[in-house]
Amino acid sequence: MRDRKNALNLFILFLAGMVVGGFIGYYLGQNPLFEWLNYGKVFGLEEPLTLELGIIHLVLGITININIASIFGMVLGGLIYRQM
Repeated sequence: MRDRKNALNLFILFLAGMVVGGFIGYYLGQNPLFEWLNYGKVFGLEEPLTLELGIIHLVLGITININIASIFGMVLGGLIYRQM
């Protein structure tokens, strides 16, 4: 159980670091001095998958936007995890 809890904490810290870094990269990237922080790539589905089953209409889609600042945030999340 302890290993699972540690893996969950690591995942949450990586995810939080990626989200916070993404926000920082987006907003600081509008400044010409820091626009390199917003350089990145978008991965995912351009059009969502649709499943029509009569009474249930299911639409699935995911997009991940990774930039330099979100990578820094993930590294920071890993460092925080090591200190725990």
